[in-house]
Amino acid sequence: MKTLTSHAKLNLSLRVLGRRPGDGYHLLETIFQEIDLADEIQIEEIEQRGLFHERFSLTCNEPNIPTDDGNLIMKAIWAMTPFLPADMGARIRLTKHIPAGAGLGGGSSNAATTLKWLNKWARLDEKTLVEIAVKLGADVPFFLKGGTQYATGIGDILSPIVIPKDWCAVLVFPGQQISTPWAYEQLKISLTAKPKKAIIPSQLEKEFNWRFFENDFDIAIIPSYPEIGEIKEHLYKEGAVYAGLSGSGSTVFGICESCEIAKRVVSAFKNAVITHPI
Repeated sequence: MKTLTSHAKLNLSLRVLGRRPGDGYHLLETIFQEIDLADEIQIEEIEQRGLFHERFSLTCNEPNIPTDDGNLIMKAIWAMTPFLPADMGARIRLTKHIPAGAGLGGGSSNAATTLKWLNKWARLDEKTLVEIAVKLGADVPFFLKGGTQYATGIGDILSPIVIPKDWCAVLVFPGQQISTPWAYEQLKISLTAKPKKAIIPSQLEKEFNWRFFENDFDIAIIPSYPEIGEIKEHLYKEGAVYAGLSGSGSTVFGICESCEIAKRVVSAFKNAVITHPI
């Protein structure tokens, strides 16, 4: 039995630049930050011949999380099956700590963690593994790398960047999920709109300041979810230097310049935790 750690992420800054010709996918630029909030994936490797579902099984501590082909862990295994030994199987137990549908990338992280585990047998090169990852989800390639990454394209073109790490974040969970497709609809970006220019790299060349950070979804979503705006205001009031959504939400995070400040901030919320960049 082995236990793998599957970390969450924050989108420290996120700008939606336009739509990709042909398939209409949204183009963006963002800063992904891996954080220490994590799920656990326990794996018991077995020798088992037979059909896919006879060789691999998944259970989860959360009853609302699918354990069939709707789960990205199973999708990742299915995508890797052609490259695996015919008698390889596993019993997998997923313990969720990352809230689902909260903009923290839990499912994508689970998929990437699974891909890295399976690649010990598949031995695919990085390019091929990334090609598989992006078909599972736009965030999955980030979790293959982790750390701090500047992303463009649909979130799959990555380059490592350095930002100060002497901060903590308070994550506040409003207790609801926000549909990602619905959130993108609220941006009302047409297929023919001229894409905006990427600006994050030029901002980071200046003296670092959290005031440069933003998330385009904040303005688009708050009219329908006013409690998110209230949480942001409360985070600033309590001492956060930056507050915003992660991804399209619903998690709202507040950056605190010290863990002492974070401890004070988190005490002001009922459903919140402190996390750290890794």
